[in-house]
Amino acid sequence: MSIVGTIAAVAGIGSSIAGGVIQGNAAQTAAQQQEAAAQQAQQLELQNQQAGVNFQTNEWQGQQAVEQPYLNLGKTAANAYANLLNNPFTAPTLAQAEATPGYQFNLQTGTQAINENAAATGNLNSGNTGVALEKYGQGLATTTYQQAYQNALTQYQTNLNAAGQGVNTGLTAAGQSGQFGQAAANNLANLYLQGGQQQASQLNNQGAAAAAGTMGQANAYANMFNGVANSVDQGAALQSYSNLGSTSDFGNVNVPSSNYPSAMPANPYAGVYAPSAPYNPTTGLPTGSAAPFPGFLS
Repeated sequence: MSIVGTIAAVAGIGSSIAGGVIQGNAAQTAAQQQEAAAQQAQQLELQNQQAGVNFQTNEWQGQQAVEQPYLNLGKTAANAYANLLNNPFTAPTLAQAEATPGYQFNLQTGTQAINENAAATGNLNSGNTGVALEKYGQGLATTTYQQAYQNALTQYQTNLNAAGQGVNTGLTAAGQSGQFGQAAANNLANLYLQGGQQQASQLNNQGAAAAAGTMGQANAYANMFNGVANSVDQGAALQSYSNLGSTSDFGNVNVPSSNYPSAMPANPYAGVYAPSAPYNPTTGLPTGSAAPFPGFLS
């Protein structure tokens, strides 16, 4: 190969290689930057997701702590309510009524008053005094029993109502706790679902960036190899063109090494020259000349 073809081929090859390397590196660098950006976005979304999960978890735990005393109250009240239902109200006996401190006190003071009155009138041991004591005792017993019965019934109803209110409080707390728990579960599910979708999208972006970098680099190297091949072909073509000036054959055609004018036949128009005067624009003949156009030929 001639020096011209060699220089052209080397220059083209060098340019192709340099351009391919630069383009390949640029494609790879751009892809790495996009991949790094996608990784940062994915990490940020993961952090935001975890922050949301932590907040929702803390909120749920706080709500449980607030509801727990009412749940405990409801549990205790439910046990008491069940015990009251299993042991319904039972009326007190007369002996139980008479055993109350109020009955004994009233019986003693009332009996003493009747006896003292009878003694003052001289009827202490009379039948009238006995009748009076009996009536007083019976009346006191009746009144005391009625009061004891009412007191026992009122106490039972009070205990039942109190236990029922405690049960309702516990039920309300349980219902609220369930609502809070369902809301927390929905929020956590949405956080995990949305976070997973966003992170999956960023992972896809990372993969696409890496693939784009690989394809860009591959295309750059393919263009580089094409450029190298073209440079080699151009060098060969320049080599062929440079051989035209020598006696070497170009296919089956022998190119003369001397100048072309000397190698061509003699000029048959060597004796023809242009007229000295301009042509007449009307006749087309030289101005001031007539046939046979003297001066036209030597």
